Amino acid sequence: MDEPAGAHPVVIVGGGPIGLALALDLAFQGVRSLLVEQQERDNEELLAKAGTLNERTLEFCRRWGISQDVAAWGSDKDYPFDTLYVTSLNGHQLGRDKVGSSEDRRHAFSPEVMRKCPQHIFDPMLERAVERTGLAELRYGTRFESLTQDEKGVTATLVSRDGAEEVRACFLVGCDGAASRVRRQLDIPFEGPTLDYSVSAMLRIEGLENYHPLGKATRYIFVGPEGPWANLTSADYGSIWRFVVFGSKERMALDQLDFAALLERAFGRDDIPYELLRIVPWRRSQCTARHYHSGRVFLAGDAAHTTSPTGGHGLNTGMGDVVGLGWMLAGRLAGWGGAALLPAYEIERRPVALRNGRTSSRNYQGWTGQGVDFSHIEAPGPEAEAARRRAGRQMSEKLYSSWISQGVRLGYRYEDSPIVIAEDGPRPSDPPETYTPTARPGHRAPHLWLGDGRSILDLFGKSFVLLRFGADAPQAATLAEAAARRGVPLAVHAIEAEEAHRTYQRPLVLVRPDGHVAWRSSSAPPLAEALEIIDRVRGAAADHQGESSDG
Repeated sequence: MDEPAGAHPVVIVGGGPIGLALALDLAFQGVRSLLVEQQERDNEELLAKAGTLNERTLEFCRRWGISQDVAAWGSDKDYPFDTLYVTSLNGHQLGRDKVGSSEDRRHAFSPEVMRKCPQHIFDPMLERAVERTGLAELRYGTRFESLTQDEKGVTATLVSRDGAEEVRACFLVGCDGAASRVRRQLDIPFEGPTLDYSVSAMLRIEGLENYHPLGKATRYIFVGPEGPWANLTSADYGSIWRFVVFGSKERMALDQLDFAALLERAFGRDDIPYELLRIVPWRRSQCTARHYHSGRVFLAGDAAHTTSPTGGHGLNTGMGDVVGLGWMLAGRLAGWGGAALLPAYEIERRPVALRNGRTSSRNYQGWTGQGVDFSHIEAPGPEAEAARRRAGRQMSEKLYSSWISQGVRLGYRYEDSPIVIAEDGPRPSDPPETYTPTARPGHRAPHLWLGDGRSILDLFGKSFVLLRFGADAPQAATLAEAAARRGVPLAVHAIEAEEAHRTYQRPLVLVRPDGHVAWRSSSAPPLAEALEIIDRVRGAAADHQGESSDG
């Protein structure tokens, strides 16, 4: 696909984690980009933002060479992820969900582990990685104003302190948040309910554990006779805490909020010293853009979907958007991607956002304690103590999938995608809590360790990968020839480990650059069929209908 003269390959609007990650993923694949962000560099702005990176996001960071930076940024690896249900830090304890530390949560399904990395740490980490590539221009203090597009490209009007200018791009991606100006320019509806209005306050409290008897935990959920009303969550395993007051049906006016009284109620005492760093009102919603693209303009992250933060799926869903879109843009720009490649982005990613949004909203229903009797939890005596224990057990049951959600994080699949060659037979179940590895087409290619110490996931990212399992696996030279004829980058790896063969279940497995299985088979296809397979997975099947294998 030819670039219009003088155009940027990709313009990215929005310099949060999704925009920065997209610039990094494109650079990983050799694609230049221009990123514009209205705000100046300001880590304080990030203090009230997301902080949980799941295993799949860390697998992407591993690909980009920064997963060790995330692991080593300075957090306490032994800090427990536990959640406590309490009337206050110095009041009654209803229950404790023991989740363990980061290292306790390591499992066989991924080479990485879920980690806490607050956004004021993570965003600059991404920014530095992008700058090291030399393939992205980052312009802060530059506002996206408007766009027009035609068959050959997109023209964006940008405004900075130096005035307005027009830039030309092959593609433009809106990563500019829930109030996306790009989405509004495209007149794409943002559909879904408002769940409530909340307020987040970032606090600095030195040695909080010295002011209460409950011990260290990542989160304390405060419960009164009316039910859960606030939570306090560690942002950095140290002195920075996020205090969230939730459940209001109307937007909270900060000047009418007695914040000191709310903290005194949560702390159960009035002498804990704290510094208020930032306070932000916000709307909790479950919204999804009706479409993820219009022509050459695409949406990703919160510009495409919002979720309740209960479960930590918002930013991580956006990271899946980045890796899902990045290789498709690279394929189109390189010329090997067909006309159906980019439309597949919406077909694949929008259902994932809907699924994750529903899961997060169900989690939030648990956070609000619907159906739990809290009327006696502050009363004295053995009867009230039994009521507290009962309420704590019920809260733990309701919030289980907020803490244990491997299925949401690793089990999403693209079986209905037009660029995946799906298999017949019953589809695997999709429970939010549990993940069962499978190499069925459309699913994330399962992790396993190779003999040289690498994860098999380390083979994926820059090209299609054909995996040949077992000493007797077919050579599949026809697939390599078909890919070469179409200009599709393809690497072939022979893997003899018996465990790998058992996990992937077929001797031939074709994996896309995003790490999802596109096709698998027990036998090598003839060249004509191999060409059909390659054309299908690169989004060009309709371009070559009826073409002979000599083409």
